[in-house]
Amino acid sequence: MKSIGLLYNPRSSETRPLGEAICAWLAERGRSTWLVSTLDEPPEPALLRETELVITLGGDGTILRAAAIVLPHAIPLLGLNLGRVGFLTEGNPATWKALLENYLAGRGYVERRSTLAVRTFPAARFGNRHEAVALNEAVVGRGPLARTIRLSVRVEDVPLTDYVADGLIAATATGSTAYAYAVGGPILPPWMEEIILVPVAPHLCLERPLILDRQTVIEITVRSRRGGILTVDGRLVAELRDGDRVQLFRHHQEALFWRIRKREDFYRSLVERLTPRPITRAGGNRERDG
Repeated sequence: MKSIGLLYNPRSSETRPLGEAICAWLAERGRSTWLVSTLDEPPEPALLRETELVITLGGDGTILRAAAIVLPHAIPLLGLNLGRVGFLTEGNPATWKALLENYLAGRGYVERRSTLAVRTFPAARFGNRHEAVALNEAVVGRGPLARTIRLSVRVEDVPLTDYVADGLIAATATGSTAYAYAVGGPILPPWMEEIILVPVAPHLCLERPLILDRQTVIEITVRSRRGGILTVDGRLVAELRDGDRVQLFRHHQEALFWRIRKREDFYRSLVERLTPRPITRAGGNRERDG
């Protein structure tokens, strides 16, 4: 019988005790478990191959970290929200027993989410190449200096436009409620497969977001002597130089989420989840959702 893994955010004092309680509850039902912090080394591939489900204890940021770990192994995620927004989560600390009872009884379904493949192509002959997979978004930005960056964009090898902005976001439908939404992008139902392009603080260039077909290949070229940076789901992937290219397209692997709620619940909770909430600091900081 395969094990159930738990990945928790140690920056919240609530997560580890909750993880230990869940492990004990599952052990009483004859299920093996593992419990790992997001600050620890990820589980070994051999352990992941024997894992049927990963439960995350934190916010959407914890799920993004977990997704990067489990994606190659096609393991579904079940998120328990101890963060602030929780768009990607399925429940909260008050509902975990009911959720797991449903899971162990074979109820629920697996929801598939599109991801983006991200590749860099350095202008320099001996430059380093980088590859990553985004569940939310990839961002080509200006870096720490408060100056705009110029980015040339091609879509399906056809020149689209030059952006002069703080950066450019390529987001999945899942990421449409994260950084892309914060800078004026549209909200897509998370099960859609389209790609969103949203400039950050554009200046004298195309300002409107674009929604592109799922089969689109996007290429972004840095046209700035100061270079820029590439981040994927909030993680720094590469420092970019003038002439470096970033290619983005739909990845063949999908992120899997175990669900018990119906699709229409996304619309029921949309406005509630987008309403700002105060940051809780008592008992440990809660992470920023992504």
